Amino acid sequence: MEEAFSLRRLFLFDAVCRTGGIGQGANSVGLSQPAVSQAMAKLEAHFGALLLDRRHGGSELTRQGLILHRRVRRMLNQMEQAVAVLLDGPALSSPLVGKICRNLTDTQIRCHIAIAQAGSAAEAARLLRISQPAVHRAAREIEHTVQVALYRRRVHGVSATGPGMEFARRLRLALHEITQALEDLSAARGQTRGRISVGVLPLVPRRWLARAMGQLLRIHPDAVVSFWEGAHDRMLADLQFGKIDIMVGALRDPRLGGSVVEVDLFADPYVVVVRRGHRLAGRPAITGHDLAGCDWVVPQTDMPRRAVIEAMLATLPRRPRVVVETSSLAMMTAMLTESDCVTLLSRSQISHEDWGKDLEALAVAAPKGRRMVGLTMRQDWLATPVQQAFIDHLFRECRDGAPANAS
Repeated sequence: MEEAFSLRRLFLFDAVCRTGGIGQGANSVGLSQPAVSQAMAKLEAHFGALLLDRRHGGSELTRQGLILHRRVRRMLNQMEQAVAVLLDGPALSSPLVGKICRNLTDTQIRCHIAIAQAGSAAEAARLLRISQPAVHRAAREIEHTVQVALYRRRVHGVSATGPGMEFARRLRLALHEITQALEDLSAARGQTRGRISVGVLPLVPRRWLARAMGQLLRIHPDAVVSFWEGAHDRMLADLQFGKIDIMVGALRDPRLGGSVVEVDLFADPYVVVVRRGHRLAGRPAITGHDLAGCDWVVPQTDMPRRAVIEAMLATLPRRPRVVVETSSLAMMTAMLTESDCVTLLSRSQISHEDWGKDLEALAVAAPKGRRMVGLTMRQDWLATPVQQAFIDHLFRECRDGAPANAS
């Protein structure tokens, strides 16, 4: 969950920013000026920043106030989009959408996100460290506020519906803007702390990621980089839910589009691989009969590399024996080094990974097709300075270290 803060104070801060002063902001929301002034003081204390330059006749945003307000506006826009999508019709400018957003509370949103992520109200209560009745009460309240059924209620518990899951996803991304704001403000004060969470797909050269992290830490020594490994579908879901910031790996063909954007890093074609000392290693010419006579190790069917292998095997005089099917790259490389099996890996894996010294690419035409490694990010994501610095370092590492035979 994101760091705790008060949505109400952020709503009031936006009102003050839009109207140009605490008094004007108070009038626009129907509160007293002292109440809004006190809320702004608590907000400044929470963020450890002077946000407003209070003057006679109004208030001006300080530099840090501008930084926070940019994130608050992004948060509010995403909340309004979440409500508009949930209601399936009203425009973002609809008074109803704005009214619903401002009636949502911190507790309602956090409990709804927890139910969606955990799969039940009981598990949500455990994660939030509050009682189950409190979670159920918040669930009823948020459904009453949006006037849409968000949950499936069964004998043994409560779980989110499809629309409820999407509503939770969008709300989580909205709240994440304020966590990003904290890091933006730290950077503005010259502090180097910050974090980035990276999803890593199979066949990505880990050394380049490690080098990019090393370059980042030289400039931002207090930064934290988290790496999470997994299959594409899992990493994409985590990206769209805001659990990771970027995903690094082979880009899909056709490109994903929609709520994510993909950026090329380098071309990394497939090569046919065996262990050093294999009977086919070093041969100047290898035939289809040679490949058909070998045992093969292949990835599971949901991986793009499997489709490329299947297309290649279909061109051989006869289908070879597939002895292992695994999604584990470690298991696959172990099979290669300890047997005479054959498989398909990326050229960068052979060129840049430590275990590449035990493997060798065969002198055989690689399967057709363009394999591009790149970054996948959310379409509306705004990186913090530390996150952008890591991405810049990664681009430089990939540019300087891309395989010489990548074309």
